[in-house]
Amino acid sequence: MNALTSRLSKWKSPFQLLGESRHFTLFWIGQSLSEIGNRLTGFGLGIWVYQNTHAVAQLSLVLFFTTLPGVLMTPFVGALVDRWNRQRIILISDIVAALITLALALLLLNHNLQIWHTYVSAFFTSVCGSFQMLTKGAVLPMLVPKPEIGRANGLIQLSSAVGQVAAPGLAGLFITYIHLEGLLWIDFSTYFVAFFTLLLIHIPQPDPTSRLGKANPSLIDDVAYGWQTISSKIVLIVVLVFMALHFFMSGMTNVLINPLILSFSSEASFGAVMSVAGAGMVFGSITMSIWGGEKNRFVALLGFAALNGIGLIITGLKPSIPLISFGVFLSFWSLPLILGTNQTIWQTNIDKNAQGRVLSMVGMMTGLGVAFGNLSASPLADRVLEPMLSKGGLLADTVGLLLGTGDGRGIGFLIVIEGLVLLLVSASLYNYHHHFKNLDAGLVDLDIEGETQTLKQLPQVDQPDVSVVVEADIEKLQPLEILQPKSDLSHDESVVVEVNNEAQIESPIPIVVDRDT
Repeated sequence: MNALTSRLSKWKSPFQLLGESRHFTLFWIGQSLSEIGNRLTGFGLGIWVYQNTHAVAQLSLVLFFTTLPGVLMTPFVGALVDRWNRQRIILISDIVAALITLALALLLLNHNLQIWHTYVSAFFTSVCGSFQMLTKGAVLPMLVPKPEIGRANGLIQLSSAVGQVAAPGLAGLFITYIHLEGLLWIDFSTYFVAFFTLLLIHIPQPDPTSRLGKANPSLIDDVAYGWQTISSKIVLIVVLVFMALHFFMSGMTNVLINPLILSFSSEASFGAVMSVAGAGMVFGSITMSIWGGEKNRFVALLGFAALNGIGLIITGLKPSIPLISFGVFLSFWSLPLILGTNQTIWQTNIDKNAQGRVLSMVGMMTGLGVAFGNLSASPLADRVLEPMLSKGGLLADTVGLLLGTGDGRGIGFLIVIEGLVLLLVSASLYNYHHHFKNLDAGLVDLDIEGETQTLKQLPQVDQPDVSVVVEADIEKLQPLEILQPKSDLSHDESVVVEVNNEAQIESPIPIVVDRDT
């Protein structure tokens, strides 16, 4: 009981982080409002396109141009994020996105807006979104202390969840009273807030000399470096593949949840279930911002993914709105925790100067996972599993006894399979979790502050009495303090030394390590 009380006492309110970090608070407020505005415009344009075409294909093209260009360009965008001034990248992206919104508003005001305009705007919005997403991910470790990165990610997930919950209702309300034009002007105004809050903060920049050890590496070299960083560490490959699998399942679920509910219920029921899903995301984001993901991140990632899988299994079991609502809530509650923990793992294990290049590769792989999930869902459900679970179908007398037969049961079976796969993969990886302990220590690559030096490759010498001197400021050397570091030093002032993967010493001064000791 005391251990539990002690652990709970260490948890912080997310508002405490906002009070401690002025720069992060301003950044979060401005970008959160801008994201909500973006979601309002996206939802409103979707309604406008469908109302003017009554064609799902046209709406699908808008979604295509909103998603795929940014995913495919992500590796190159990540390399540029590590090359250019990150604050200016976000500012310019906000300006371009604001001009796109302004152009749409003016076209609509003059009754000249056409469907193809939405494709063009979706394409450029996708590119701007790619720059913004990667830059925000790379900037976050520079705005908050390392132990607070998980909580900061929870707040980022919270603003995203609130946007997803609020956008449909607000967009529908605004379109009814102020029409799409008014909604676009609201979105345009949010960019001013984002722009001016960025001008009030300082974002540290990456070291331009840190790239690959070359004077002028090419863009292709930088793109390749992102993949080389991941592929050189088996633990990072496992995390990447696991998350790509999860996003593949999420992509299928996003497509299947609508027809699953409408196969036996009404549009009103679908809206109610989606409200439950949004509430789950909000509570999950709050949980992430309080918990912070400080310890056992990989085990926590597996646990949250397993809960996500259980939620999917419950969702697909029976054509019951209460049962589906419970499964959807559990699944969507775990989603921000999965995303926040995954982001924290990468941000705490990758050097701050390489965040853009590495996170871009992660974003591309997970984005492709979603895209392939979207493409795979319909043929698997409609052409394979739905016929098998129709009355008299191949699985009617086996699986059908548990899940039922008829419309939507093949879709339910596919969602159950997704959940089982996530549950089994998570349980299997848990058996090897001790191989991933360095993910929690932030030692897979370089420390996030860029100042901690882990001596993995000490010079090989024959003389047993030869000492190795860690490079630092020689003027601060005081012999009596060599093995007595001051306890009140901050993390930014310390140097960590690891000798033969065993002893670790922290000190603000040069450390002399004798091989006989």
